[in-house]
This record gives sequence, C-alpha cells and structure tokens, in this order.
Amino acid sequence: MLKAIAIILGNGFEIALIVSVIIIWLQHTQNGQYSRWVFGGAGFAGIVGWVVLYSLKWSGPKKESFTGWVMGISILMEILFLIWMLKESKKRLEAEEVRGFQLNSKTVKIIIVLLTAAFLTVLPFMRILLFPSSIFIQTYSVVNTELVLKFTGGLIGLIFCFIFGLSFLRSTRTLPIRSSLAGSVVLLAALILNELFTVVQILFARGVFPLTPFVMKILVPIINNMDKYLYVLLSASLLWTVMVLWNFIRRKEAVSEDWNPAVQRKFKASKRNNRRWLATIAGLMVIIPTLLGVEAVLANKTIELSPAEPVTPDINHQIIIPRASIDDRNLHRFGYTAADGTIVRFIIIRKSETMYGIGFDACKICGSSGYYQKNGKIICRKCDVIMNIATIGFEGGCNPIPLAYQMDQGSLVIASSDLEKETVTFQQEDLFNK
Repeated sequence: MLKAIAIILGNGFEIALIVSVIIIWLQHTQNGQYSRWVFGGAGFAGIVGWVVLYSLKWSGPKKESFTGWVMGISILMEILFLIWMLKESKKRLEAEEVRGFQLNSKTVKIIIVLLTAAFLTVLPFMRILLFPSSIFIQTYSVVNTELVLKFTGGLIGLIFCFIFGLSFLRSTRTLPIRSSLAGSVVLLAALILNELFTVVQILFARGVFPLTPFVMKILVPIINNMDKYLYVLLSASLLWTVMVLWNFIRRKEAVSEDWNPAVQRKFKASKRNNRRWLATIAGLMVIIPTLLGVEAVLANKTIELSPAEPVTPDINHQIIIPRASIDDRNLHRFGYTAADGTIVRFIIIRKSETMYGIGFDACKICGSSGYYQKNGKIICRKCDVIMNIATIGFEGGCNPIPLAYQMDQGSLVIASSDLEKETVTFQQEDLFNK
C-alpha cells in the first residue's frame, strides 16, 4: 500500500507543483486568462503519454530516445518561458514597457503555455499511467486483500496530490510578485538541471560524446544522486510555503470599524480561508516528505536475488537442464553468457507433474528486476506483484517474458538463440523510471 501511495504521490506531486506554479505566475502577471491552457497542456500530455505507452511498442531504446527528446524540448520551453516570465515580472514591478523580447501575440502565448505544461508533465503522467500495469496487475488471483490495499494506496496518493495542488494555488495567491518570481525561478532551475543531466547521460550512453575517465568522474556522482530530484522539488515547494507563511505573518491587515458589516464579514471570511489553506499546505509539507521518505527507506532494503546458476550451450547450441535438478517445485535461476558478454537470466519452476513454468528473469513492465520466492509464492522484486505460478510461461501482466523450450528424454532443452534475442532487456538502464 505504501509503495502504491509513493508511486502516485511522487509523480502526481511533480505534476501538481508544475501546473500550480505556472498558473500562479500567470495570475500574478495579469496573464490569468491563459491558465486554462495550462490544464489543456497537462491533459494533452496525459493523452500523448497513454498513446506512447499502450499504442506503440515501448522497448528500451525507444523509451530512452523518447525520454531524451522530451527532456531536450522541455529545456528549450523552460528557457523561453523563463525569459518571458522575467520580462513580464519586470514590467509589472516597474510599471513600464520593457523593450526587447516580448510576446504580444495571444496565439504565441497560448502555444508557449500549452507546450511548456505538456512537455513538463508528460513523463510523470506516463509513470502514473503505468501504475495499473505495475501495481494492479494480479496474476495470483482476481481480487484479494493485496489488490484492495494497493488500489487504496493509489487512490490516497491521488487525493493528496489534488489537495496539494489546490491548497498550493489558494495559499500562494497572496504572495507578492517578487516572491512568486523567486519561487518560480528555483523550480525551473531544478527542472532544467534534472533534464539536462538526463539528456547528457543519454548522449554519453549513445556514444555521441566520448566517455573518458575524467568525464566518468564527473558523471558518476551526478547519476548516482539523480534519484534525489524529487526531494529538490519538495525543497522548492517548501521554500514557497515558508515565503507564504512569512508573508501572512507580516501582513498587518485588520478589520476597520469604518467598513460596513458586509465588508467586515467578507474580510474575516477571507482571512479565515487563507489561514485554513496555509494550515493545509503546511500539514502536507510534513505528510508528503514523511510518506515518501519512509517508503524510500523500506525500498532501499533490496531483496537480493539468489545467484544464477551458470549454463553453457552444447555443440548444438542448446542448453540442457535435467528435470531431476528442478523437480522440487522451487524457483531455479540460471545465467547464460551471451555473445556480447551480457548475462541473460532465466527462471524455471515446476508447475505440475508434467508442466514447467519457464521464462526470462524479467518482464516487459519492470525490466530485468527479477523474481524471488517467498512462502511458496513467486514475487516480482520491483513491484511486489505475486505471480500465479500456473501462468508463468505465458504472456501478460507482470509475468516473466516467456522462453521457448522442449522436453527431450527427461531434460528441458533451450536454444541459445532464443536467449540471445533478449540481451537488450538485461543491458538497458531504465532512465524512464528514475
């Protein structure tokens, strides 16, 4: 359940923060009429994400390319949006016309707002859209307690994201433009740096840039800490929250006896609502990091896979596995060294008196994270889904990628050529799920 909350909450928080900050800035610079295009861009990102995930073949290289292109274009849109934001803010602060780069065309403004929102939210949207596949897939049974808990966790994550976005919008609308500008710049800087490092990593991995020892010394620490990106966003939102609280405390507004009763009631109601929204966002800035932090601590307790037993093909390029060595109804893991040096793992478990479940130690959803056995159940190490042992060897869900085999005189025979076909699964680094 906690893992489900973290998956939705982490990505939904990113979307809610990006959408909220863009809308806040538009409102503070009297461009609030374009706010609906922010939602339009986010909705467009959700549709594109769904099409890419479920209508196109989503292999490792395509995933990496799509991620790189999206982040590269996002950097350009963020820089353009940042320039526009600085110019508009200066114009509002100085109450004068600013010369130089200006956007006077309504159509151009709409396009920039829509595309900025779309490119900045498409990847987190896609990670959320993967949630039904990575969490709700139940190959163990149709409905069980685990499924209900994970569904509840996902729903809780969505509720928290919605409340955060709404309270963030309502509580920060009272900020002066200088504070709003500072928070927006911090957020955009964090987004640009994360995307820039990812694009550079992809370019080095593709061989576009030479990967020298000096470059490795610089890249390795950055890559190893890119999973801290979410905490940078949390820090940015915390900065906004502190500025809002400080601004609220410093405000000396009070009810005037000269106001008529209706105006006094309206003022009191406004102040009471602001206090409630502030309390909500302050509470969420404690709850959200706590939930994500606890889940991260638990997730770091990685379950180690049992060692893969090395196998080598015979002169006929076939791997022979004697039935007697795998008839104990336990999970057996094997490792084949492909021609390019990649270790391709596959698993075997006896399902019945005459049938065996055979597949790669990877699935099309979770990649090469692998499976482990606990209390007689086969479980995906990445998403914790329990496999229905009877379906191992068949396509679908989080099941292991099927591996063809034949029975021959009491042994299982696997062609090495079939193992060579899946080397990419055990080579790719999953940039998309970072």
